[in-house]
Amino acid sequence: MINVSGHLRNERRVTGFADDSVSLSVNCCGMQVFKTKDYSQNRFAGRVDYQLIYVYKGAGHYWLNNERKVLGAGNILLFRPKEPQIYSYYANEHPEIYWIHFTGNNCKNIIEKYNLHNCYIGEHTMLKTLFQETIIELQLKKPFFEQQTCVLITELMIHIFREEAYTPLISRPEHSSIDNYKHLLDEIDANYSYITFSDAAAFMGLSEPYFSRFFRKISGMTFSKYLNTVRLEHAIHMLQEHPRRLSVTEIASRCGFETIRHFNRVFRDITGMSPRELPSNYVPDFKPIRRIEDAFNPTLQSSELLTEPDTQE
Repeated sequence: MINVSGHLRNERRVTGFADDSVSLSVNCCGMQVFKTKDYSQNRFAGRVDYQLIYVYKGAGHYWLNNERKVLGAGNILLFRPKEPQIYSYYANEHPEIYWIHFTGNNCKNIIEKYNLHNCYIGEHTMLKTLFQETIIELQLKKPFFEQQTCVLITELMIHIFREEAYTPLISRPEHSSIDNYKHLLDEIDANYSYITFSDAAAFMGLSEPYFSRFFRKISGMTFSKYLNTVRLEHAIHMLQEHPRRLSVTEIASRCGFETIRHFNRVFRDITGMSPRELPSNYVPDFKPIRRIEDAFNPTLQSSELLTEPDTQE
């Protein structure tokens, strides 16, 4: 783990610091990168100050109102004083996390002013830079560093406010990922014979574990099952259009099945019959893809969309 941080005070408390004598003050700020071990934080009683977390890269989960929520790159988390802080990051996702603790008698008004809350804003180098500059100010403690850290955290909040207000129109995962998902289905249909799970995850711009959960949540089935149904639709069309010109083995190969045995098994599992038993008037209707409107709630944040862990394809 890489851990870089700066602190206002030499004394460090697990519970944090609350200072009502000032309008706004930054207690500490840091950056963490996890490479080999998962990381968990369980502050059941919370802290006495505020904490803002920015997940620049990676994935994990957190608990909110006794519900487990998935945490992904681009998420902002805000913990208020004495609010339970329970969250984890997955090392295999190579998370890069930025955090800041702050206090003051005007924090509540400032948070309300900038509408700061748990949200998605995406990956922004500008936000990352503001965190890094705050860390340096707290480490070096040059003249007026306290005032400068207040300027930087205010910039942070303004930047988050602006990006969060803008993302519903262009890049919030609830919309962009759904749009990408629609394009992915077209991509699968066009390249069904050779597209892979890794290709699909890369097309969506998601990690493979996250994509696996996303696809199942939206479609109601695993990616591999969906791909098999698409391949089978094309295979059935070839069997009906070219019953004599193409052998079953050739059709299986053209549709992306590595072996005839695998093709026959998938064919029977989905249609209930073998390829040679297929009626000439058979109409495939076996892709139980949910309508997106049924599977997707646009009021949810992306981190709330995927609530259940799932195995990778």
